[in-house]
Amino acid sequence: MRIDGNTRLVGIIGNPLEHTLSPVIHNAAFDYMGLNWCYVPLPVEHDEIEKALEGIKVFRFAGVNVTMPFKTAVLPFLDEVAMFAESVGAVNTILFDKDKLIGYNTDGRGFYTALSRDLGYDVRGKKVLILGAGGAARSVTISLAVAGCSRMVIVNRSSERARSLKEIIRRSSSDVEVQCLTPEEDYDVLLADSDLIINATPVFSFGKSGLRIPVAMLNKSQVVCDLNYSSYYSPLLEEAEARGATVMDGKGMLLYQAATAFEIWTGLEAPVEVMRVALLRALDEARI
Repeated sequence: MRIDGNTRLVGIIGNPLEHTLSPVIHNAAFDYMGLNWCYVPLPVEHDEIEKALEGIKVFRFAGVNVTMPFKTAVLPFLDEVAMFAESVGAVNTILFDKDKLIGYNTDGRGFYTALSRDLGYDVRGKKVLILGAGGAARSVTISLAVAGCSRMVIVNRSSERARSLKEIIRRSSSDVEVQCLTPEEDYDVLLADSDLIINATPVFSFGKSGLRIPVAMLNKSQVVCDLNYSSYYSPLLEEAEARGATVMDGKGMLLYQAATAFEIWTGLEAPVEVMRVALLRALDEARI
């Protein structure tokens, strides 16, 4: 990598950023493509997000990724927001083009691409159960609804947040049957009847201190996903695989959302396999 007066800058806004893998993934892609670009972490304080975005303009960044806790906070300061990001109510990628900041959300596309490309899975007509109703769940459920799943069950501690997500899904696709439940309610039969099960919470354990997951109801006809990414399997995926289910963690979603951001900024096809190798190597070195 060379840094000079012609280097194009991109980066990631968030707080904290000590463990972000995005610089490794993107800089590997830039190096492979021979692009004079550099991706840098940009930690921002909670009350300085507007100043940070003005700085992006001042320093002529090509764009930035946005991570927690700013995916919603950036919205009032953008000049344009893509339709999907507007539906989700969150932005994770910003393009600076013609003096305008344009917001996108690539998380949903990242998850859908991981399912279809890595697993060869078609979501049309499938019954989905998702644990969680936060930002990740919103991106994923809306992408699946638009892709044609038939039923969606949202299990979330906050009934209000789950109902809010239900309305967002219905606005995106009126053909999807949506049901909301809390973890305390009995959803064993619904889980057993689901084709695709997704953990969109940060919970790694499913015992007394975590979510109630009736893992005995998992079966070999299902695909079970955990959006968390790690060098190690989550307990949910271990249980699912032991019962013959197909499993997928969050590495693919992270990879493909990054690839989509790369393409938004550069206009070039992302070197996905180069980015995948960089991601796996970084995870292994960090022992995350």
